[in-house]
Amino acid sequence: MENFESEFERYLKEEEDLQYYSKGSTVTGTIVRIDNDYAYVDIGQKTEVAIPRTEIQDKKEGDEVTAIYLGKKNKDGYTLISRKPLLAKEAISKVKEAFEKGEKIQGTITKKLEKGYIVDLGGVKAFLPLSESRINKNETLAEGIPVEVYILKIEERRKVPNIIVSRKKVLEEEREKEIQNLLSLLEEGKVVRTKVAKILDGGMILSIDNLLFGYLPESLLSWNKTKSVKDFKEGDELEVVIKDIDKENRKILFSLRDLQENPWDKFDKQVGDVVEGTVKEINNYGLVISIGDIDGFIHKSQTSHINPNAYKSKFKIGQKVEAKIIELDKDRRKLKLSIKELQPHPVDKFLSENPEGSEVEAKIKDIKTKVAFIDLGEIEGILKLEDATWNPRVKNMDEVLKGKKVLKFKVLGREGDKIVLGLKQFQEDPWKLFTSQHKVGDVVKGTVKKLIERGAFIDLGNEIEGFIPISEISKERIEIPSDKLSLKEEISAKIIKIEPQNRKVILSIKALEKDKERKELEELKNKVKPKGEGLGTLGEILKEKLQDKGEG
Repeated sequence: MENFESEFERYLKEEEDLQYYSKGSTVTGTIVRIDNDYAYVDIGQKTEVAIPRTEIQDKKEGDEVTAIYLGKKNKDGYTLISRKPLLAKEAISKVKEAFEKGEKIQGTITKKLEKGYIVDLGGVKAFLPLSESRINKNETLAEGIPVEVYILKIEERRKVPNIIVSRKKVLEEEREKEIQNLLSLLEEGKVVRTKVAKILDGGMILSIDNLLFGYLPESLLSWNKTKSVKDFKEGDELEVVIKDIDKENRKILFSLRDLQENPWDKFDKQVGDVVEGTVKEINNYGLVISIGDIDGFIHKSQTSHINPNAYKSKFKIGQKVEAKIIELDKDRRKLKLSIKELQPHPVDKFLSENPEGSEVEAKIKDIKTKVAFIDLGEIEGILKLEDATWNPRVKNMDEVLKGKKVLKFKVLGREGDKIVLGLKQFQEDPWKLFTSQHKVGDVVKGTVKKLIERGAFIDLGNEIEGFIPISEISKERIEIPSDKLSLKEEISAKIIKIEPQNRKVILSIKALEKDKERKELEELKNKVKPKGEGLGTLGEILKEKLQDKGEG
């Protein structure tokens, strides 16, 4: 009986020491063994529970582990425990702390979704939107990779909180540190390796390690002005020098040209020197000439004395030319040249061979109203109407040159790039000849050339023209000149006025008729007999005269 009582007492003692676990309670034990799927934990009372091996990857046999009693068993009959609820609770606490302090937190990409990623923050899940996952649009994150993120939002829910995170902000901070570090290393004159990021109309955007960007203008590509951004493509790597840098505003000006020797420093010519070059370009303004490693420019006006606008047909790419330096500015890399400065002016050459007063035979090129253009070979002659005829009444050059192709001309001088020629200089001024041989009162003969309302023009020969006012055509009163005159009629008239300044000769038929009557009257008077001499009276003489006319 004693033995039974003592055994029962011992049983009761053991029952007092037993701990009973309910679902959701926290248990602590020691890992006693590990197989492929589970780790087995001794939680006392000779009881072992199982925990998935995936939850104790940071543990080994003999380590202590704390977990939540799940109250369910695995297929082998072991009661299951799990660290996940504890880790999640701990993780949420850390997430809240990081959010409140604005600190970064470690996580792992666990799944890729259409619009972002699921990130495990040490036991609690968060969403990482695509827009917050990268700064490089082409970057994709693989499952399992660790990431650092900032907590953007925490929204409490009944089961699990809604957490939004950002990796982009972390990357931007890291990038900013790299940029600041890079900026500290850069200075004017430093040579750096860059990559062409973008090609623009007037230059290129270059990047340094895809962190800093600067501008390389086309003018700083090369000392050779024909070098163009078209010679490059995006992605090309270039070694350039920093021409200017504004660290505060992160503006960088690059130069490729400054890494090359300046050919202008070696150019030893001066204004007035003659250089030989090659036609490199022909544009709307003139010629670009290559002289060694530098370029000069010949404006089209400097290509020829006479016909500069024909330069495009006169020159071709690759043609060798000699030119004179007319302007040089090495600092501005400006070289102006002239071809015509090396050539005598064709007009000067012509006049040296055909001085003023000499005669030349040439072909008539074109006839205008007041001028004619004469072909003198390389140059052109000009014949003005006032040099073609002495007659001021000729109003059209065609009256002088009609039907003529080649003539002899007098060289009168120069007008710009043309030679002034004359025709009338071959003969004496008809007006001077006329006035030297005629005076007021003289009687001249001529032909009716033109009739107008106020009178008639009379051709007196040798380019001299007279005019008879209608009041001087007849003693009788007439209404129009054609009442007494007709075209091409030959007449005689008396000079009643000469106007040298206007080269006008005023004639009168009426005055001539009066002179004739006066003469006849004088003759009649001479026939009157003096009283007592029996020669007849004046009345008898007049009667006799009338009878003669009647018989006539």
